[in-house]
Amino acid sequence: MLFPLFIFVLLLWPAEPSVSTYTAVVGQTVLLPCSYVVDPRNEIVPICWGKGICPVSGCHEEFLSTDGWKVTYQKIKRYQLKGDLFRGNVSLKIENVREADSGIYCCRIQFKGLFNDQKTSLELVVKPAETTTFRLQPQQTSRNTQSNNPTGYDFTTEDSFSGVTEILEITSTANELQTSRASTRIGIHVGVSVFMVLVLALALGTFILKM
Repeated sequence: MLFPLFIFVLLLWPAEPSVSTYTAVVGQTVLLPCSYVVDPRNEIVPICWGKGICPVSGCHEEFLSTDGWKVTYQKIKRYQLKGDLFRGNVSLKIENVREADSGIYCCRIQFKGLFNDQKTSLELVVKPAETTTFRLQPQQTSRNTQSNNPTGYDFTTEDSFSGVTEILEITSTANELQTSRASTRIGIHVGVSVFMVLVLALALGTFILKM
């Protein structure tokens, strides 16, 4: 008598649903989907969320539940229901996820009747945030690189020596031109002065001879 009863229980026992996996990075917001079709002829159905595989009844480590109309229990503020409960959207939103949030979650929709509950098991994997490391790379010294860099690492330098040299050359050329022009002007003034002296001397000599 017990064996046929055992077989009957196994046939009625609901099969364990497959577990869907969701991946997130620390600090992100993740949405674990769960929903059911609302039958207008029936009342809104209560649900519960918990950690671990869905048990025979209820939710292990229950942290959130509703009476079908509103949230009646919320253990963690980061765990919220943001969907439309009246349309059967009971997806779980977890804000600012942490590595400790990793694990299996159970969404249980509690329909009336024996073994009528809809169970959804989801696995959340939270990975640490990536970090960027900056490294200084040694650089070979080129002919235009300053040689007084004591670190030997690549820093931003500017090859300005050639520009300075060109500026000095231009300045020197300009100075030479200015000096040449000044010398020319002095020579002209001296020549004019000598010429005037000679003219005056010639005029004076002519005047004396006539007397």
